[in-house]
Amino acid sequence: AGRDEAELRAGFDAEELAILDEFLEHGRAIRAERERAEAAGEEPDFQPLIDSWGGVTLFYRKDIRQSPAYRQNHEEINKALEEGIGIAPEMNPLGALADEHGHLRAMRFERTGTGEELEVPLRCLCVAAGTSPNTIYEMEHPGTFTMDGKFFQRYEPRWQGGGVVLEAMDDARWPKIGRPSPLTSYRKDGRYISFYGDNHPVYAGNVVKAMASARDGYPAIVRLHEQHIRAAVPDDQPRRDAALQALFAQLDDQLPATVIEVNRLAPAIVEVIARAPLAARSFQPGRFFRVQNFETGATQIGDTVLATEGLALTGAWVDKDAGLISLIALEMGSSSRICAEWQPGQEIVVMGATGAPTDIPTGKTVLLIGGGLGNAVLFSIGKAMRAAGNRVIYFAGYRDAGGLYKTGDVEEASDIVVWAIDPGPGVGPLPTSRPQDRSCVGNIIEAIECYGRGELGPTDIALADVDHLIAIGSDRMMAAVQAARHGRLQPFLKPGHTAIASINSPMQCMMKGVCAQCLCKHVDPDTGEPYFVYSCFNQDQDFDQVDFPNLNARLRQNSVQEKLSDRWLDLLLEARGGR
Repeated sequence: AGRDEAELRAGFDAEELAILDEFLEHGRAIRAERERAEAAGEEPDFQPLIDSWGGVTLFYRKDIRQSPAYRQNHEEINKALEEGIGIAPEMNPLGALADEHGHLRAMRFERTGTGEELEVPLRCLCVAAGTSPNTIYEMEHPGTFTMDGKFFQRYEPRWQGGGVVLEAMDDARWPKIGRPSPLTSYRKDGRYISFYGDNHPVYAGNVVKAMASARDGYPAIVRLHEQHIRAAVPDDQPRRDAALQALFAQLDDQLPATVIEVNRLAPAIVEVIARAPLAARSFQPGRFFRVQNFETGATQIGDTVLATEGLALTGAWVDKDAGLISLIALEMGSSSRICAEWQPGQEIVVMGATGAPTDIPTGKTVLLIGGGLGNAVLFSIGKAMRAAGNRVIYFAGYRDAGGLYKTGDVEEASDIVVWAIDPGPGVGPLPTSRPQDRSCVGNIIEAIECYGRGELGPTDIALADVDHLIAIGSDRMMAAVQAARHGRLQPFLKPGHTAIASINSPMQCMMKGVCAQCLCKHVDPDTGEPYFVYSCFNQDQDFDQVDFPNLNARLRQNSVQEKLSDRWLDLLLEARGGR
């Protein structure tokens, strides 16, 4: 309302406009049904609308009577049918078919009973990929836990005298149901690690059972805490109470994350410094954090609460003694822009550090390539590289001079830094403050090429010396680096050097192999076979394996909603008189 529709629509391309128009068509139909029902004094009936748009169908490979839902809780099937969900049994998926934009348009299925193949029009496909437990930690640190098949081995605590004995559960002796056995094999200095939900073999495969695991398992955890305090403070209940309160106070101090200050580093880059002691303690160069605000503490403008989605933010630096983390956000959408609205003292959510730490070699020559926000990730990586005895040449690329920030950190992360700025009217080389550094007007590939040809003057490190390359930036920049390594830049680079791309794929849970939002497509360069990896498990990936066109398509998957939310935030901030 009050805005020029043509101007608004000009911000969307043809692919996005088709999606936007479908959203509007459906929204208007829903609004009309609400108005009809209100006038008739009855509840809205959306099922005919949903059916006209294709409906919702559950496809299952087998007979529905073989499904876990039917076998464990058949009422789920009844409720699904009552809600208008169709069920198509014995439909084995063979492949997905794309439209002209690469979006899903249909699926090919095979009827498992007859072998008949069918093409079913679909615009949205949600896949239930099984209930395998998340035991990523054991993969990262083999030998930490005792495994029982694909699950952690479960143990029941037994109290004997003043101590605790862990009794491994044997299904031959104990039936699964009724034995919460909430502990794993991990025990150190009287401490244990518990597990619940789908990770626990007794409670896997059903949401209700997964929730019940906490109800059944917490009494053992409470008793372990009581025993620990009793052993530390014997025969003195007031001191035990004080010790328990001290434990709670320690958790209240170490677990929460609180905003200390918010700094604008560049027109579209914001730094949030937060106090999050436990999160800061776990940081290693290359890892990142999942960050968002609490809805209850978020700013509200009109009827809109400025609540963010979970953001994957890099830790530019940490102070482990003070428990501080510097989180850098590039304002690319409404959630990242809302970070600038956070206030000192505001409690936020900081999960992590997550992802895998960057591999730091020793005694090598390392080439770092950073674009925009990617430079913030390279601060800590470059410093760690130099501390490990590596020589570091760092190409720092920017669209314009206004995008520069924390140049001192770039210098600390490098033996030589080459500043690259995109060409434009009146654009000149960026100034340097160290005699060994260089500057170039051109994109990052052009800057590396000029350096390799010697056009930037003599230097102590040649590209031919580079053993290891790491690039972090937009998917387009890294796709250009991938192509240039085997083209324009190949004459200047050492044969056999290793190359890593730090992938910024779509993220959601960031818990390593759970939600699959971060799936990244790879293609084996020798065989051409595709395969998929979890980027939040390890964001540092072999450059030659990454399918960058697929990554670009994945990053565009929610562009319509992102643009709409961004424009709505513009209106809110304009109405308030803010940025």
